[in-house]
Amino acid sequence: MGTIQIKRGLSANLPTSAASGEVLFTTDTKCFYVGNGIGTALTKFENATQLANYLAGKSDVAHTHISDNITNFSTAVDARITLQKGVANGIPTLDSGGKIPTTQIPATFKEAQVVVDIAARNALSAFSGMHALVLNAEADPSVEAGGAEYVYDGTAWQKISELNDLDMVIYWEDIQNKPDYLGSFSNLPDTPETYTGQAGKIVAVNQAEDGVEFIDTVTNNVDGGSF
Repeated sequence: MGTIQIKRGLSANLPTSAASGEVLFTTDTKCFYVGNGIGTALTKFENATQLANYLAGKSDVAHTHISDNITNFSTAVDARITLQKGVANGIPTLDSGGKIPTTQIPATFKEAQVVVDIAARNALSAFSGMHALVLNAEADPSVEAGGAEYVYDGTAWQKISELNDLDMVIYWEDIQNKPDYLGSFSNLPDTPETYTGQAGKIVAVNQAEDGVEFIDTVTNNVDGGSF
């Protein structure tokens, strides 16, 4: 069986270029070269040992770099963030207080929902703190007629007001900073102490003008006289 040998020789005699696809081998350095056309430098293929040593200084295909090792990394990232600020499908911005401006918050999360009835309210994608104004809340047993406003507490809707009336029952003992209950007119500090013997009389400011007193009613005609 015949043997096929590629062009070969000492590295000192290696031509600077070769025909495109022509393979050359240096017998002393054990390297392969492929021609890229006359006048174009050869492409060198190292042997296994040389190639291993060469690759030892290179990274694996899967690897990581810290940002400081990437040219213009910070500048490129800043530019990308700027392009995406406050635009559709981008990223929200923050105001001077570190808050997202209301103009960038969806209406669902900042405005009360207005719905026609309780069924429409229950169909909302509710979140804790969501407000809903129900125009006809009569399906709620606590609402006699008309609409009502609700807030979702994370578990259920809680009524906070009604469009017509909100009935409230307040007990005297539950009122804070209320005045003492006197119970009777005669217990006031500037009134007579008793009703005894005062039947048929009326109340009038006394002569000293510092309280009231019982006086007889006027039953006869009063004539102021003439001049």
